[in-house]
Amino acid sequence: MAIDENTKVALVTGVSSGIGREIAQVLAARGLRVFGTVHDHPTAMAGVEVIRLDVTSTSSVEQVVDSVMDREKALHVLVNNAGYALMGALEETSIEEAQQQFDANFFGVLRITQAVLPAMRRQGFGRIVNISSVLGFLPGPYMGIYTATKHALEGYTETLDHEVRHFGIRALLVEPSFTKTSLGAHGRPTGADLVAYAAAKRRVTQGILQKIEQGTDPRAVAEVVYTAVTANRPRSRYPVGDGLTLSRLRRFVPARMFDRTFRKQFQLDAGKVRP
Repeated sequence: MAIDENTKVALVTGVSSGIGREIAQVLAARGLRVFGTVHDHPTAMAGVEVIRLDVTSTSSVEQVVDSVMDREKALHVLVNNAGYALMGALEETSIEEAQQQFDANFFGVLRITQAVLPAMRRQGFGRIVNISSVLGFLPGPYMGIYTATKHALEGYTETLDHEVRHFGIRALLVEPSFTKTSLGAHGRPTGADLVAYAAAKRRVTQGILQKIEQGTDPRAVAEVVYTAVTANRPRSRYPVGDGLTLSRLRRFVPARMFDRTFRKQFQLDAGKVRP
């Protein structure tokens, strides 16, 4: 079943900037009735009704979904984009920091998805698009907990898609590679900063920043989301930019070769400590 843009209501989380903002604007420009959520202070956005939402709060999620349903009587599209990236070595990451990262990036998706599914089942249609990352199928040194949340999101989304498809609902993944967004705005360093990891972490971070500068424009990600939302027969996964190439390399390149290439790309063996 294809979506008729002129009659559909969409809820997009995390629209304050970057990918989320572009998604909300593209959907609104194509005729959908769009509600966009932000964590802090709502600012005006053409064609988008911006509302506050804390995805880590069940009461906040329920309040927002109920408000949209009361006004529109339907909710056809959910795009889960809200979240942030915890930066640091896994040994530097406290249990509390890891729990907070999962609460925002993974359990936040569960909260809002569970809140919208009853309405989608009743209306016999729904599109849930979860914004993952190439770090949903690749390792992510010095972004380990963020990477773990995206791996969890991939498994959750694919499983959910099989559970709800007979209700006319699809759960889909969009997997951007490095995108021109502000890592400073959405990245948070771990509280601990161990000297043993400092040099390697600095090299990897500098490499990531360079890739972001040369990365995919967020508008391209938004266009792929629009395709996922409106396709008559959507794919389960939509890699974006270098995501398609990286996905194929991950699947088809021998593991040992992939490991060596990956470590070389991020200079993980430079300054190697030998016993």
